[in-house]
Amino acid sequence: MAEGAGEEKKKFSIWDLPDVPMGQLPPHLELQRSRVSCNKDAPIHTESIQYSGAYASMGIDNGSRLDRFSNNFRVEVVRLNEDDMEFDMIVIDAAIANSFRRILIAELPTMAIEKVLIANKTSIIQDEVLAHRLGLVPIRVDPRLFDYLSKNDQPNEKNTIVFKLHVQCKRGSPRIT
Repeated sequence: MAEGAGEEKKKFSIWDLPDVPMGQLPPHLELQRSRVSCNKDAPIHTESIQYSGAYASMGIDNGSRLDRFSNNFRVEVVRLNEDDMEFDMIVIDAAIANSFRRILIAELPTMAIEKVLIANKTSIIQDEVLAHRLGLVPIRVDPRLFDYLSKNDQPNEKNTIVFKLHVQCKRGSPRIT
């Protein structure tokens, strides 16, 4: 006869497990829900579960409500100096935090790279990619001191910054890192 043939089977529910207390998420899910972690390669846990019934079986309301957001959201300044500001946005969805980041970047005054002239280029990087990468290099200059360059204007010292980069890489020479 099989073991336990005369015994009655006990009903088992996953919600009876001790690591899932009602009204709160297990620690690993709470960490994923409430934090964006920055790893070496890329941030993780950036996606959010916004629909209101996601954690309803555990007694947690995950819906988005304006009153809850306005009462709980806060910004803590970590570091502030003349050149930069570091702050934490607390109790905010990663997508909304990214929206704030994009707004802040859009409001920074910038100057565009108009042309990149490359002579005798021997690298495998396309001109457009090189121009884009050069455009990411921050230059400490106040754009308000310059005039905007329209299509009819000629470049001059009031509307243009000129940089010259002289780099040479000879075939067969040791690789430069």
